[in-house]
Amino acid sequence: MSTPLVWLITGCTSGSGLALVHAIAVRGDSVIATGRNITSRSPSLASPSIALLDLDIVSPLADIEAVVSHAVTLFGRIDVLVNNAGMTRVSALEEASEAFVKAIFDVNLFGAIKVTQAVLPHMRAAGTGTVVCIGAGLGWVSIPFLTHYSLTKAALTMFAEGLHKEIAPLGLRSIIFEPGGFDSQLFVPRDPSVSRAPKIADYLPQFTKIFGSGGFVPPPGDIAKLPDTIIDVVKGEGLARGRRVPVRVVLGPDSLDAVRQKCTEQLRLLDQWEVVSLSVMKEGARETPQSFLDGFSILDKS
Repeated sequence: MSTPLVWLITGCTSGSGLALVHAIAVRGDSVIATGRNITSRSPSLASPSIALLDLDIVSPLADIEAVVSHAVTLFGRIDVLVNNAGMTRVSALEEASEAFVKAIFDVNLFGAIKVTQAVLPHMRAAGTGTVVCIGAGLGWVSIPFLTHYSLTKAALTMFAEGLHKEIAPLGLRSIIFEPGGFDSQLFVPRDPSVSRAPKIADYLPQFTKIFGSGGFVPPPGDIAKLPDTIIDVVKGEGLARGRRVPVRVVLGPDSLDAVRQKCTEQLRLLDQWEVVSLSVMKEGARETPQSFLDGFSILDKS
């Protein structure tokens, strides 16, 4: 049996974050469950293995650092950080308010960056630790009227990838999970009375085609299976036993198919447009050295 870990998870007041907390506790690990006002919203969640800590990830970095420093004292360390907190809302790009755009980037991207910055000094001191980000298959592909969500998740993927390359030599690692569709609360509007449809009539036909007439297939992912799969990958158990865990882990058949299609199409386009790509090359320039390309690799070559 593996050594019990201490997890700090953001966004635990509902949805997949709350489910992950329960699954981790059942597996014998300890959890620091955080969220906005979680101590007053979910007091019954607390137990000997589950500590509750109020944390608003859009707070200034100094405030987050103070909360994380306190979190370390609860179980003595933080082995795994899960940047789970997220938000979205359907919106046409043209209609999106500045407040909405700022909010979705603050929660989905900048909040995760700040919490990671606050946790890393403690992991570096321990010489071990895993930073987990919950991305999305939509970080690879964009759907009209969900572009802001895709933007934040694509950026989060680059953050996780770049982070891993910086911290791997220190004995730490970064993993981003990229799930497809699940029956979670993420896409449920907080105020059902507010219409999600564009106010600009020109966009209504496409919006109705996607959201109003069965454009989306039913989510194929089983939300009940998601927490244990994430835990298995982080701990190297279950289907992940004996595997070298990659930086990116795609979850769900729809996400898998979409990412595979995107990669296949991009390779085809690179071949078709290679003559244009090379048209700006200096005279006498050589092919890119493999040693240079290795720096961009997402494969662990150790």
